[in-house]
Amino acid sequence: MDGDSGRLRRYPQKRPGSNTGFEENLWWVRPEHQPSTMAAGLRVLAREKKIPGSGTNWRSTVSAEQRFVITNLLDEAEEQLQQLHGAQVGTTAEVARHMLELLSRGTDLLDQVLGRVMVASVNAGVPLEEVARWARLSAEETVEILGTYREAEGS
Repeated sequence: MDGDSGRLRRYPQKRPGSNTGFEENLWWVRPEHQPSTMAAGLRVLAREKKIPGSGTNWRSTVSAEQRFVITNLLDEAEEQLQQLHGAQVGTTAEVARHMLELLSRGTDLLDQVLGRVMVASVNAGVPLEEVARWARLSAEETVEILGTYREAEGS
């Protein structure tokens, strides 16, 4: 076996009357590793047309760069919120200031994630109305957020 590619190497064998000394079909690919047929691809596209965005795979429609940014923002927000656990010692003003600053920063990060996931979803074909409902926003607010993030990304 050659790595994970699913290809088996067939050792060259001399074939009578062959100039090359190699069998034809030197590389063979298992059926499960072969590309899908055109019919299967068309069935997927037809299903997508009926229910846009629902049949696509997140990793295939959202770029690695976007997924990386979303993951980093989530990690940062989680770090901000984790710091809240030890923030309740001191005077009322000190604790309140520290907690509010951490909460505000965490909220900003989560808002950025919300916007980026919304843009990725709509770009993948999920209807705007669905994205708005899932994000618990009005259609107008969703359009505004999408415009902000699309401008920032240059799309």
